[in-house]
Amino acid sequence: MEYFEYRNVVIEAPYSPEAEAYRKLELNIAMMSIDKKTQVIQCTSPTPEDGKTTTAINLAAVYAEKKKKVIILDFDLRRPKIHRAFHCVNDKGFYDYITDDVDYHDLIVHHESNIDVLLTGRHFSFPHIVLESHKTADLIEHLRKEYDVIVIDTPPVLSVTDSVIISNYVDGIVYVVAYNKTKKEDAKTALTQLQKNNANVLGIVFANVDVRKTKSYYTYYSDNK
Repeated sequence: MEYFEYRNVVIEAPYSPEAEAYRKLELNIAMMSIDKKTQVIQCTSPTPEDGKTTTAINLAAVYAEKKKKVIILDFDLRRPKIHRAFHCVNDKGFYDYITDDVDYHDLIVHHESNIDVLLTGRHFSFPHIVLESHKTADLIEHLRKEYDVIVIDTPPVLSVTDSVIISNYVDGIVYVVAYNKTKKEDAKTALTQLQKNNANVLGIVFANVDVRKTKSYYTYYSDNK
């Protein structure tokens, strides 16, 4: 079993080059949102372990740092990770909202970092069906009225169809690839799948860049031409 430690460097090391890189990412998103509000942001990647979850939690931390009301939704229903990143017990969450009609307000974890979190809760048998439901769409629309920013952590594009489904609900996608790890063809194929679904890919984050060589842990470029 994987026990990877997800570091929120914006909180743990706020003056580090890594933290500053996430602030630049947030600034790039803001600059692209001058004419159209980017409120719901999806983080995904081509393949597992590309850095999408780390990007999601650190981007949320930047918004919280700027006094924005922010929530992270863990919609990686098959391999949830957000509870590990925030050291929470994943005993209730989205599952209870879907199956038992529990009020989502009662399921939100108010973390000490000033980031709210909605975990997955128990395991879903058919995640893609759940994500296509009206209840999922309704949840996001309700949260739009309550939060400044909603960050959604989603599965890798090439693993399952879930990320493509979720792309229909969001304002933009941060697409994460791991430097010197993600295969070029995988990155291209997954990006094409998103674009065929008319997803708004805001840009690409290169994760795992060697800080000793680049002075930056994460770099970013816009996919818009």
